[in-house]
Amino acid sequence: MALVRDPDFWRRFSRAIRLDEEAKGPSESAETVVYSHEWIQRQQHKKRKTCACGFLIAFLVCFFIAAAVVVIWWFATHNWLREPAHEKVDSQ
Repeated sequence: MALVRDPDFWRRFSRAIRLDEEAKGPSESAETVVYSHEWIQRQQHKKRKTCACGFLIAFLVCFFIAAAVVVIWWFATHNWLREPAHEKVDSQ
């Protein structure tokens, strides 16, 4: 089998195939591309939503830890965490 050596042959062949596919009308691949594009957008939206929820949860956890530390520090500085000192009554 001999190879075609004419470079214009492949250009004409490619054009003929393309024109033949266009003449057949809209193909299912166009619908598949639209569907896959919507699928990609949904996946990207889900990923952004998941990241946002993750950051929100991490922020809330850090916020509550910081609030607990501040409350404990405040109680410690105002002597609320110590037991009241029992005064000894001298009987003398």
